[in-house]
Amino acid sequence: MQVTIQVSEDVAQSLHQQSPPTEESEMLLRMVDTLGYTLEPMHQETDDPNLSCYFIVESQDNATAQRVIDRLRGLEAIEAIYVKPPDEQP
Repeated sequence: MQVTIQVSEDVAQSLHQQSPPTEESEMLLRMVDTLGYTLEPMHQETDDPNLSCYFIVESQDNATAQRVIDRLRGLEAIEAIYVKPPDEQP
């Protein structure tokens, strides 16, 4: 399962190492690490500030994904967080 996370623009800049780390970006990274996961940019090579705000965490199953969401939802850096719906055939 893929957890999609949208962070604030200042946190995104920090996570992409375009600005110094912020308290919020460091807290987010610590929480994800504590859960045993890695935060990855959804759009690796983008200069678009809107797309650079999206990150993903890969989890084993829906229950684990929900635990990640529950733990991260209250962080100030988080603007949106959800489980990516399964792909459907056309």
